[in-house]
Amino acid sequence: MPTTKAKNMLYRVLLPFFAPRSGARPVTLLSGHKIMDPKTFVHLVKKHHILGSSTLLESGNDNLLICTSSSSPFHEARPDSVYRVASITKTATAVLTMHLAEHHVLNLDKPVSDLFLSDAARIVLEGITLRHLLSHTSGLTDPPDLETGLENGRPFTDFVSVARRFPPGQAFHYSNLGFGLIGCVMETVLNEPVGKIFEEHLFRPLEMNATLEGNQIPRNLIMPVSRILPYHKGSDMILTRLGSVPLKNADPLRHYGHTAGSMYTDIFSLRTLFHVLTGKKDKYLNESSLIQMKNRYASYGSLSPTLSYGLGLLCIKDSFLSEGYIFGHQGFAYGCVDGAFWEEATGRILITLNGGCSEARAGRLGLSNRDFLHWAFRKELPLW
Repeated sequence: MPTTKAKNMLYRVLLPFFAPRSGARPVTLLSGHKIMDPKTFVHLVKKHHILGSSTLLESGNDNLLICTSSSSPFHEARPDSVYRVASITKTATAVLTMHLAEHHVLNLDKPVSDLFLSDAARIVLEGITLRHLLSHTSGLTDPPDLETGLENGRPFTDFVSVARRFPPGQAFHYSNLGFGLIGCVMETVLNEPVGKIFEEHLFRPLEMNATLEGNQIPRNLIMPVSRILPYHKGSDMILTRLGSVPLKNADPLRHYGHTAGSMYTDIFSLRTLFHVLTGKKDKYLNESSLIQMKNRYASYGSLSPTLSYGLGLLCIKDSFLSEGYIFGHQGFAYGCVDGAFWEEATGRILITLNGGCSEARAGRLGLSNRDFLHWAFRKELPLW
């Protein structure tokens, strides 16, 4: 993944020559409102070498679904395709956390160390609150062996001490570990596995077709993901190792990965989640919670001056994309670059999910997401 400026430049140079292509006519399904600017959309699909995608636009009561496919590798998006949406899971986690806080199950500002029975957990989490974890201001970074530790069932107490770099509340540092620990807090308080907590308190109430356990979904419905650069034929990721393990019992010391990036869902269910955030579903979260989520707690700084972070929400202020703020999240995993956003002033929504895409970035924002945001909010939706 092109995480530095030098790697990003090299990636963009090599992309046209070594990445698989989307095909001459990638669009396979159009449903809903007429697409007004199809040429730009197809151009972006080809430019970013997108391998099978679902894109949904919504403005008021009008919506448009666009599905695309690729032939080599063969990725075919359908209206019922299920995607592992990677870090967009963080927005779902934040919505559920705020809901549980409204019902006095969780407290955003109480030190989470007070909740754990393990002495080691209390020591390494001292002073950290859920608000810190939700805003990436906990002082935690991601240790290099985070994914291996998750897959091997190591308790987070094995390495959280080396991941703690800053005092809570003093610095922004994007942390998958930090967001994963929110699931551990939920399990500690409710004494249920985090997958069941999401099902009972988020997915079922909102009637979402979603899960944190990929093993519950028929494999033929899951969109495979291919990393396009470097591309290795036959290396599609359909079900992650973490997603293949059932969450049978609560295990707060070991379930620290699911709430950071393991949600599987379809594009319409993701839209339902975003209806909570835009106020179309006004009974799940109150206005105070929504305001807190959109508050800018930390800035990305000079690396991405247009980006800041709320509670489980990326906040974008970029006149190239919109006159006002855009909120949402993006997800990078195994070669996909997903995005789900809404424009604050209008409530218009863009969601784009795929099975492989250019991972080039503009600062920390995926370049594909930036291009699709510009197309949606500056070109396509104003014509509706």
